[in-house]
Amino acid sequence: MRIPRNYSSALLSGRNRTGGSYSLLQSALSRTSKGKRLNRNAQLLSGLQRKNNIFSNTTLGTADKQKLYYNMKYHAQQVTEYGNKLAEQGEKSLFAKVKESGSNAEIVANIKGLVGQYNSMLGNLRDSGTRTDSNYLSQLNTITGMNSSELASCGVTRKTDGTLVVDDEKLASADLATLEKVWGGRSGLASRVSLWSDSVETTAERSMEAQASSSYSKLFNNYGSSGNYFNFFG
Repeated sequence: MRIPRNYSSALLSGRNRTGGSYSLLQSALSRTSKGKRLNRNAQLLSGLQRKNNIFSNTTLGTADKQKLYYNMKYHAQQVTEYGNKLAEQGEKSLFAKVKESGSNAEIVANIKGLVGQYNSMLGNLRDSGTRTDSNYLSQLNTITGMNSSELASCGVTRKTDGTLVVDDEKLASADLATLEKVWGGRSGLASRVSLWSDSVETTAERSMEAQASSSYSKLFNNYGSSGNYFNFFG
């Protein structure tokens, strides 16, 4: 017997007295024990379909970790870029440009940019707390700690927690020779810091990938422990 389209649609969906959606088929099935089981499964599927993101209940806490590693990757990348600019040598280097123009504004801007991103990166490493990230934090603190007097000569003070504070006036008035000695070249502070920040960026990216993989595993493990949602009519 051919079932009219409108009738079959009515079986599958309708409106209840309060204006909410309900299923006539679910109502009929609920009268039998097997129907009740099928009804529960149908309701589960309906609940999943109403979610914009089916991972929302299985990745609780993962979003925060993903955000942490995303920020860590971004700040580390920025530190590396600023560091490489300051460490660059030759005619196109920042220090060579200052010798021609007489203005160290670009160098000052890059140092301040590096310091800001560096502090954010340290905060991310501290919040992460993994063994690898703690090692990065220790190495970076050692570098700045051993060079605290050189940093101070440029108007950059190292705090007890390892973060750096810039004295704008003192930094701007620092002579070019001092700035180049502390920050420039391959042996300068910028180059050594950027080497570690490059590793931090790589590790953060891998951590993001690991979190994503873990989320998928948890999702399907939860499916397995709750029954097969994809074959709910079986």
